[in-house]
Amino acid sequence: MVWKLRGEPLSHWNYAIILMLCYCIGELGHFLIGTLSRSQAQEIKFGNQRCIPLVNQQVNSSIKQSCYELNSTLCGDYVHDNKSLCEWNYDGSGMEYQVLAGPAFIAVFSLAGLVMGVLGDLYNRIRLLTFCVFLYSSMAFLTGLSTQYWHLIIFRMGFALGEAGITPLTASIIADKFGSQSRALAMSLFNWGIYVGYGLAFCVGIYVTELDVWGKSWRFSYFATGIPGILMTLILFLVLREPPRKSIVKEVDDGNVDEVEISEADSGKLSTVESHHGVGNEITMKLYGSVRAIMTRPPVMLLLLAASVRHTASFCWAYNAKLYFEQYYPDAPVASWMAFASIVGGSFGIISGGLVSDFIASAHGVSTRLWVLVISQGLATPLAAMVVYLNPPYCFISLFCAYFFAEMWYGVMLTSLVEMVPLQYRTTCIAISSFTIANIAGNLPVFVALLKHQLSGGLRAALIIMYPGFYFLSSILFLITQLAMSAAQRKQERISGKQINNNKEQQHENLLE
Repeated sequence: MVWKLRGEPLSHWNYAIILMLCYCIGELGHFLIGTLSRSQAQEIKFGNQRCIPLVNQQVNSSIKQSCYELNSTLCGDYVHDNKSLCEWNYDGSGMEYQVLAGPAFIAVFSLAGLVMGVLGDLYNRIRLLTFCVFLYSSMAFLTGLSTQYWHLIIFRMGFALGEAGITPLTASIIADKFGSQSRALAMSLFNWGIYVGYGLAFCVGIYVTELDVWGKSWRFSYFATGIPGILMTLILFLVLREPPRKSIVKEVDDGNVDEVEISEADSGKLSTVESHHGVGNEITMKLYGSVRAIMTRPPVMLLLLAASVRHTASFCWAYNAKLYFEQYYPDAPVASWMAFASIVGGSFGIISGGLVSDFIASAHGVSTRLWVLVISQGLATPLAAMVVYLNPPYCFISLFCAYFFAEMWYGVMLTSLVEMVPLQYRTTCIAISSFTIANIAGNLPVFVALLKHQLSGGLRAALIIMYPGFYFLSSILFLITQLAMSAAQRKQERISGKQINNNKEQQHENLLE
């Protein structure tokens, strides 16, 4: 007897769990910079300098807050019980930090994702994925050995090179491994790794650094990230196998989805895809065909725009959350609350989004999935606004609720994307989409650093615009995308209906003859 969950054997769900754990480690390494920036900046010397509280002085938050208002001359003179409370030092922010967190990562991540997407359509995706996990795990470990700012840049770019292949390769694998009744849930389970990894970045980045294991401070946090990743590489290589590729065919009559397996003569290399023109020309043809598939489908273009805006909100908050609480609420237990809100709230949100999306798709067709995103991002907007206005612990409670609704989006978006593009270009289309989203969302957070100096509300005002503001904008764009998808579906039904009628008339005429 084969045990099944939502119509899929349990062995299929092992794929989703292992891929999720790999992604979790990748996102942990990705977002560690946000929690370690001050420690790294003070040791390696980069970014902005300002008056900040001394970490070894136990004083109330109002006194700590006063440190941030002092200039370089008065900073060292601020004393309490004959002890200096403040120091002029690197605070972990500034343009150098924003470049390290965003553009240095995105520049490689987006371009490498394109290459991995094309290779994923030509070669064994599991083997490519194994290489990617090993690469970013090694780069995380090496980051802990950095002694110069340019070392951090190089290793972060190497990390981006490895993590670039995760989304296009895994999304394609899941699309082939799972049916329409469980695909969004499986995609959501995989993307659970984002929230677990991001939540762990606070625990590892703050608590492990404070333990100062072997005197390595922040460096040990990177060691603790890289070693489990290398172990996951072995599990990935030994346990998972390349699944047969499936073509998703939409049935116009009832909105259901049938799947036809495409046989492969060689699981290691898709020889049927390669032509006599050579691999170089085949890659060019793949890229051209994929770009054309995206450009000729307006709903796909709109989906990428909406996703880019939504992802910008995530990055703006993720890269600045710790800096925000250090500035406004320095005594708040950030690590535990942020980990809880991200791991529990985000995880429940993305799984709920997958379940609701699969239910809607089963009842009304796959072209209706995006209603989940329209509603969820709209509900998340006021909750995210309260995060930046309420005091602890109420801001953290609001953050938990915001994560629950906001994080329904990614798995549903990826599922909609793989169902909208042709099989032969699927992995490459996902890579191009990741390239587009990453370049927009990964670079726009630098405006947080610019806006906080232009607005009277400082960092808080900048985050209001770039965090809940972009949630709301993405909800509007997802609504436009859903309406465009529905219109395209109705047009396809009319065309198919005419073709069926013409075929029936032709058959009737043939019978009369």
